[in-house]
Amino acid sequence: MSNSVLLLNADAQPLSLLPLSTISWQNAIKAVFADRVKVLKNHDDIFLRSPTIKVPMPSVVMLHRYHKLPSKAKFTRRNVYIRDKFNCQYCGDRFVWDELTIDHVIPRVRGGRTSWTNCVSACPKCNTRKGQSLIEPIREPVQPTWHEINHSSKYHHVVIPDPAWQDYINWPESLIQVNTQLAHV
Repeated sequence: MSNSVLLLNADAQPLSLLPLSTISWQNAIKAVFADRVKVLKNHDDIFLRSPTIKVPMPSVVMLHRYHKLPSKAKFTRRNVYIRDKFNCQYCGDRFVWDELTIDHVIPRVRGGRTSWTNCVSACPKCNTRKGQSLIEPIREPVQPTWHEINHSSKYHHVVIPDPAWQDYINWPESLIQVNTQLAHV
C-alpha cells in the first residue's frame, strides 16, 4: 500500500514540485473525513477496511480551499542547486545533488553572508581551488521567486508510485519514472 498520496491545491496543481507535495495515506483519510479534501483518484485494488466500513485507498486528493503559495523561495541547499541548474558556477560542469557544494562568492572570513545573492553551487574541486579568494561566478547569484524554483524543478527526474499521478503533475514524460514498488510499501 502506498505511503504517499499526491496533494493538490484547490486549483488542481501540486503545492510543490520538488519534492512533490504529498501526504501520508493516514492523513489523507483523516482529511477526507474532515471534509478538507476531495478525492480525485483512488487506487483501483486497494481498500481500507474496518469492522463497519470499506474505503478505497486514495491516490490523489485536492484541497477544498486554496492554499496561498509563497512569493519568495526559501534559501536551502536544494533550492540553490535548482536555481543554478545543478551546474558548478565556476567551471560550468553539471553535477548530481551529492556532488555539489555551496560556495560563498565573498567568503565568510571576508564578511560574506549566507544569502541568495552571495551563495552559488560549486563542485568540490572548484570550491577548494577558489578557497578564500574572490572569483566571479559564471552567473550572478540572484534571489529567485518561489515560482521560478518550482518551474525549474520540472527539468529534473521525478519518481512517482502511481502512474495516475502523471495526469496531475504536468511533468515531461521523459523525466518521470514510475516505481510501482513504492505503491506497495
